[in-house]
Amino acid sequence: MASTQQSTPSAFVREELERALAEQSFGISGFEVTSSSPLKAAARVDLLEGDSVLISLTSRGFQLHSPSEAPMDPDHDSEAVFETIEQLLQTVSPAYESAKRNALLARLESLAEST
Repeated sequence: MASTQQSTPSAFVREELERALAEQSFGISGFEVTSSSPLKAAARVDLLEGDSVLISLTSRGFQLHSPSEAPMDPDHDSEAVFETIEQLLQTVSPAYESAKRNALLARLESLAEST
């Protein structure tokens, strides 16, 4: 029976944020986790437009923060909470939506060619 490596509870939120952002690599220039705790993780995300935003993940979902906010401070949480990182990125980055569409079309063309 194969064993699967499980996250420690204190690293789960950070690893989930990293995984979610890594899956969106086609639509962002890069990211760096800037802080994490057992209940919240935050990352600076570089958008395709050249701007950077702060994104956090908590049990409530993904949230966008202004660069001047302290993303680990619960008193400064933005009101908008997104269930998925895709929803958040679509809101802040027009180029993300275009990159997502292009990535999907490329995958569909690849599938069509292999059949």
